[in-house]
Order: sequence, then C-alpha cells, then structure tokens
Amino acid sequence: MYYGYRCYTKEDEPLGWLYTFSCDTEYAWTNRDLHWCKRWKTERGAKKHFDSYNKRWQFKSQGGYLKIEVMPEIIESEKSPQQRWNEANRDALYQAQENYNQKRPIMSFRPKAELLEWLEQERRSDEDGEPETDAALLNRKLEKLKNLEQQGL
Repeated sequence: MYYGYRCYTKEDEPLGWLYTFSCDTEYAWTNRDLHWCKRWKTERGAKKHFDSYNKRWQFKSQGGYLKIEVMPEIIESEKSPQQRWNEANRDALYQAQENYNQKRPIMSFRPKAELLEWLEQERRSDEDGEPETDAALLNRKLEKLKNLEQQGL
C-alpha cells in the first residue's frame, strides 16, 4: 500500500495521480502509469513534502490542489521491461554476480595510522572538486607500485 498525491482541479474534479519529470521541474498526472508517480510507504512520508508539491501543482494547474490518498495497487504489467526480465531471470543475475565477485573480490584490511595519514595527503580531487574515493585512491597507488616494480625500481 502506498500513499500518493491525487490531483484535483479548482472545481474539485479528480484528475489522476501526480508525477514529475525533467528533473522534478515539470508536473503532470496519470491514471495508467502509476509507477511514475510520487508515492510513499507511509502517510507521514507523504506529508513531509506535501506543501512544496501542492504549491507547485496549484501554480501549474492554475488553482487546482493535491490531496494525500491511498493509491491503487500497481499491477504487474506496470513494471518496467527491465524489472520483468530481472524477476524472470534471477538465476542468470545471481550467476553474473558470482562471476563478477570471483573476478573482482572485495579485500578488507586495516592500514596503520601513519599510512592512513599519508593516503589522505595523496588523495586527489576530480573535475567537480569531489575527493577521490578510497577505492580509486588505493587502485591508483597499487597501479603505480606495480609499474615501479616492473621497472625494477
């Protein structure tokens, strides 16, 4: 059961369920593709963002309004083709994940404090100014060590 925003006209006529597109800047309603809609598992979650969405819907619909209501169940045919394929081929997904994990195992270790300090000093930033992830930093440093060892240094 989900809670959603039901769209109404200023004459109190129900239109459908609110969904957004274009990075949450465009508002529309639907009665068919409910998986597009804004929905929450709890009424409390729906209330949290209600005022913001309601104000924008009032502007878009020129006086309409939203109400929090229990949404109809989303039927199986409304799932995306990718979701249906994933559900029908769970064994293939599991096997692909196993193969990936075997080729690229997760390694866990606790570096010494002085190595952690050195790694922090060596950390780079990407084009957006975001710091390099731990995985990227360690992979870069291991690649450099491998190249040095191959050169005999």
